[in-house]
Amino acid sequence: MPAKQSRKLAVFDLIAQRFVPGVRYTELEVNRELMQLYEDYVSLRRGLVDFGMLDRADGWYWRSGGSVDAAGSVDAAGSVDVGAAAGERTKRSISAPATRGSDTRPGPAAPAGPTLSVRGAARREAIVAAAAKLFAENGYAAVGMDDIGAAAGVTGPAIYRHFEAKAAVLTEVFDRVISTVDTEPDPADESMPHTWPDPTERLRRQVERYAAGVSRQRRLMAVFVREVHHLRPDHRDRLRDRQRALVGRWRSLLAAVHPDWSTERVRTAVHGVFGMVNTVGTFESPLANDELADVLADLAMAAFQLPPVAQH
Repeated sequence: MPAKQSRKLAVFDLIAQRFVPGVRYTELEVNRELMQLYEDYVSLRRGLVDFGMLDRADGWYWRSGGSVDAAGSVDAAGSVDVGAAAGERTKRSISAPATRGSDTRPGPAAPAGPTLSVRGAARREAIVAAAAKLFAENGYAAVGMDDIGAAAGVTGPAIYRHFEAKAAVLTEVFDRVISTVDTEPDPADESMPHTWPDPTERLRRQVERYAAGVSRQRRLMAVFVREVHHLRPDHRDRLRDRQRALVGRWRSLLAAVHPDWSTERVRTAVHGVFGMVNTVGTFESPLANDELADVLADLAMAAFQLPPVAQH
């Protein structure tokens, strides 16, 4: 068995293809299948569960993840042909299992992955929280998946049930950071009520919310600035699209506050404020989070030339 987790994942993915999606197996049936591959079938069975390839309940096992090999990577003798399995494989989610031998067949696969159980969702949250803390304290490069698993109380292989790689964990962490500071609806959204505050008040609220969020997550903001290049291009593009949407929202609001300002002046002011606030994690500030947020918000509002609350 390979020592590297990613290679172990590939091996267990191949082994899982011996089990038909949507069919329930008893533990004895699972053991018989695995005995044909390796004498330590117990370790294989545990590995399939840890890596999220099989799930179990009440003495039954069923496929809960992995690939469906269109070419067929397991031969009639029961040996695993790794080379053949490197061919065509289609990722599919696993539908609810049927009892083996019944006429029930799984329906078409849904485009998304399997729905997480309550325990699975809680474990995913624990992984993200642990990773955020470790990335902030030690930097991305110094943290391994095993470190994250240990901090979250999850075995190393089980992490791959939720995240395919460390970069995917980093993406989720950054996505949460953006969500904490981007909760305001788009000003162009026609479904918003007419009683919504005017542009000045809306921009003021967004600035305060953003400053507060960045101040609470100041160390993670530094990680984002330094480590965003580690993300997969599609993940990086998704996060940048969310950033662009937020920047565009602020530009629309600031243009409404100052209709006499040119487009370039609005653009420069918004990008300048974001640049100032986002670098908060690159220096050590003795200010508490609330104090730091107030300072950043005041500086941003001054740059935007928003009138004081008393005059508004």
